[in-house]
Amino acid sequence: MEAVKKPFFVLLVNLVITALLFLFNAPAYTLKYYINSVFYVVFFYLFIALMMWVIRGRFFDGITYSFRRFYNKTSKQRDYLEEWKGKPLPSETVNQSWLRMFFFQGVFMLMIMFVLLFFYYAGVAN
Repeated sequence: MEAVKKPFFVLLVNLVITALLFLFNAPAYTLKYYINSVFYVVFFYLFIALMMWVIRGRFFDGITYSFRRFYNKTSKQRDYLEEWKGKPLPSETVNQSWLRMFFFQGVFMLMIMFVLLFFYYAGVAN
């Protein structure tokens, strides 16, 4: 939960991770390969954030409820102590603060990537 409270520290950690990806995976140390490293981190954060957003939007709740109900009806080993209706649905398990943290990190790193792309294409045009 500390990561949610200190988003700029996490952003600094992301920049360090990006630099390490660049140093260990780049065939040549150019701005192009650093932008690629930033993209990998941006893609990770935005992919996780969008998946959490879809889950939070109750997209999978009906499917999950149907599978639980079907399993309860067809299962030969009934556990009467476990109530399948009382289990939380996927949309209830997504924490809103974590969702905001992933979106913030992804969008802020995306803005950094766009600034780097501007400098890259400004240098290529000259």
